[in-house]
Amino acid sequence: MPTRCLCYVCESTQGGVRKHLRELLRVFLRPEEGLTIRGIFGDRGEPGFQDELRAFKARFPSFEFVLVPEFQRSIGMHDLRAYGVVKDLLRDFKPDLIHTHGSKGGIIGREAAHHLKIENVFHTPHVFPFQWEMGMKKRLYLSIERHASRHCRSIICVGEGQRAEALACGVAEAERLTVIRNGVEQAPPMEPEERARLRASLQLSPGTPCVAMVARLAPQKGVGIFLRAAAEAIRQHPTVTFVLVGSGPDEDAVRARVVELKLPPERFRLLGHREDAESLYPAFDVLVLSSLYEGLPYVLLEAMARGVPVVATDVMGSRDVVVDDVTGFLARVSDPAHIAEKVLALLNDPELHARQSAAARRHVADHFSFDAFIDGHRKLYQAN
Repeated sequence: MPTRCLCYVCESTQGGVRKHLRELLRVFLRPEEGLTIRGIFGDRGEPGFQDELRAFKARFPSFEFVLVPEFQRSIGMHDLRAYGVVKDLLRDFKPDLIHTHGSKGGIIGREAAHHLKIENVFHTPHVFPFQWEMGMKKRLYLSIERHASRHCRSIICVGEGQRAEALACGVAEAERLTVIRNGVEQAPPMEPEERARLRASLQLSPGTPCVAMVARLAPQKGVGIFLRAAAEAIRQHPTVTFVLVGSGPDEDAVRARVVELKLPPERFRLLGHREDAESLYPAFDVLVLSSLYEGLPYVLLEAMARGVPVVATDVMGSRDVVVDDVTGFLARVSDPAHIAEKVLALLNDPELHARQSAAARRHVADHFSFDAFIDGHRKLYQAN
């Protein structure tokens, strides 16, 4: 079978979007997949992103990528320049397939492909832009998304909740809304000795319960809600330690809020950005995700795959992953007291914790496998 060219177009290369792309690249760059991969990416200086791309290039010399500085999160004249750059690159690459990701990459990439008369275009929104806006902006972003959706064969929704939202909002007709759930590889349970060494590396004392949040420090994640939940739980629990893993535009505000809430440094710690964040989950007893909106969060899948019960806000995407009171808890949005209550329920009841830990692992293995994630994309690419 002749090799075909697949081009990924994505402006945002951080958090779950970055992981999603990494997982696609590490499989579809393999020669046996019959694809030549090109990448058109933004780069906001996220730690490690360029290193990852160079590592892929070293392993797979046929891989080519271009970083487009005009790809920016804000809306402005740079978007017209980005459109011109993307259109020129697509004209040079002559891809058989285009897979756009994220809001800006999806709008510009699909529009450029349309004007070049490239038909095999797929789009993964990750999070629809109209999810986080209100009023006029929400209507504007929805209108833009409806327009762009006409220029792709399929919109790949990362969960059933996202598909239902897209259908209800008239983004596209049902037959063009395809669900391919995010998926992760199942990891074996960590041995007690190994877990003890991991916790020691994080300066966690033996027997000290640890509650964590792993997230980009941005408004979407509701980090301030997590901080207030931590303050409430610390007030009620004599030994619990909270850690926050991540960096982002709200980092200075988060640090100021930690001081304002008088969270003691021995009970609340900011770990900053960690390239090895995925390896830290076994050190945690509970994972919290206080998001205001989501697509389908990898951090929940990663934690649950390692048997860590989760407390997540009851938003689309998170509720696709968490079975309330079975694999973890769904807490009310923007309600730190409710989050703290659910965290303490897990910490204070070892039997409940053990039951939810086992259920979380099974649930991810059964419904969010890495193989199913890859197979879904492979079938889509091969069918077009």
